[in-house]
Amino acid sequence: MSLRELTAAAVAHPLAAAVLLAAALVLLLATRAALHRTQVGRRLDGALTLLGLGTVALYFATSSAEAGAGAGLWLRALTIAALSIALVRIALVLFVDFYLRGRGRAVSPIFRDLTGVLIYFLIILGVLRLTLDINLASLVATSAVITAIIGLALQDVLGSIVSGLVLELEDPVDAGDWVRVGAHEGIIQETGWRTTRLRTRRNEVVVLPNTYLSREPIINFSRPDPVSRDSFVFEAAYEMPPNAVKAAALAVLAAEPGVLAVPAPEVAATQYRANGIEYEVRFWLDDFGALEGLRDRLLTTLWYSLRRAGIVIAASPSDLYLHASAPTPPFERADIAGALAGVPLLAPLGAEELAALSAAARRLPFAAGEAIVREGDPGDSIYLVERGAVRVTIGRGLTARTLAGMGPGDYFGEMSLLAGEPRSATVTAETDAVVLEVGRAAFEKIVAADPALLEPITQIAAHRAAGQQAERAAAAALPPFATDVAAQRLLQRVRAFLGL
Repeated sequence: MSLRELTAAAVAHPLAAAVLLAAALVLLLATRAALHRTQVGRRLDGALTLLGLGTVALYFATSSAEAGAGAGLWLRALTIAALSIALVRIALVLFVDFYLRGRGRAVSPIFRDLTGVLIYFLIILGVLRLTLDINLASLVATSAVITAIIGLALQDVLGSIVSGLVLELEDPVDAGDWVRVGAHEGIIQETGWRTTRLRTRRNEVVVLPNTYLSREPIINFSRPDPVSRDSFVFEAAYEMPPNAVKAAALAVLAAEPGVLAVPAPEVAATQYRANGIEYEVRFWLDDFGALEGLRDRLLTTLWYSLRRAGIVIAASPSDLYLHASAPTPPFERADIAGALAGVPLLAPLGAEELAALSAAARRLPFAAGEAIVREGDPGDSIYLVERGAVRVTIGRGLTARTLAGMGPGDYFGEMSLLAGEPRSATVTAETDAVVLEVGRAAFEKIVAADPALLEPITQIAAHRAAGQQAERAAAAALPPFATDVAAQRLLQRVRAFLGL
């Protein structure tokens, strides 16, 4: 139906036209209210408003008896322009925000808005020329002075808009990229016509003018790929061998899942400082947003690793400490011999043997979450939990299963000590823990001096391996060794392993 036919129908039936207008406006308002809570709906607000404006203009244009001249021409022009722009706006929103985004293709807001503005401008020019017969050349010439005045007044705004267009063309950043711009570091949320929104690690949104991005260096941690390198330094005392320091630090890097194995992490001695040697730890990661947590875990675990290796972190040369005797960490003040005496496996040993073991035992601190031993790794030592809580698991990843929890007085790893078997489970510190480690060398000296000790020790170990839970009560219920087939078999393996 043409506009002339609509006009005739509206003149003939004014009440029906008014009812249709009211129904159309109610439908538009209800649609806008229903969609306003969604992101796509909020982008359609302007289009729905223009549809309402065009509908009202259409009503008055068709209802006016003078629709062919004067105000009627302007109403027709307003109707055509409003409805055309609204339909184009709806098409752009549905295509960009619904169709393309649903297929994982992001379109820059600047490109989307620029395309819309160009189409709207062409629509307005067409309406002015075809409907109102306005000479566009005279219109542009008349508004040149006004345009110059507005341009001078808005030069900062226009500069930001031009900078936004340049950023859009060069595409140095995109939404979701981790970047550092000047003194600001965070993740890009959106780049608009005039500003770029950046969310920092403190969850603060910083709104940066595009002119700031155009003149400041931009470091993009997400491009060309998300792999980036980070580093930190620490100092170890001069008495500590550099290779031992590097090995302790590399062990921490190898055990951290957030550190990439390729490219390989590095530990390098960089400088001789006043109080020690400076080492730089260099590592690669593929999630820059997790950097702070990763650095915290590495620095925390590094302290425990250096302590276990007997490596002293250099103190500041400006600090002065006076001690009557060498200070001892709290976890190194307990009685090792007394702790070993409470291990059921070592119950057959006498005071002298326990003293010899305690002299060779190592006290090792572990951070919460750090693996003490890993399933399948080689080993030849036994561990006693002196402080803290540990967790015993088998399997890895999704198949991992927790077997038991251990606390002070519990021990593990006896089969590695006695027969050199690989670790049968992974033991992880649930809290900060301290364990005592007794190695094969010290144990071998004791049983070489008194081979008869192997019979009760292997018998205890055999029944513990068979699944007994109460280690201290196991020895009283043990059968005679001569009839204990499992213990005899284990004894033969132990003797063969120790060369006895």
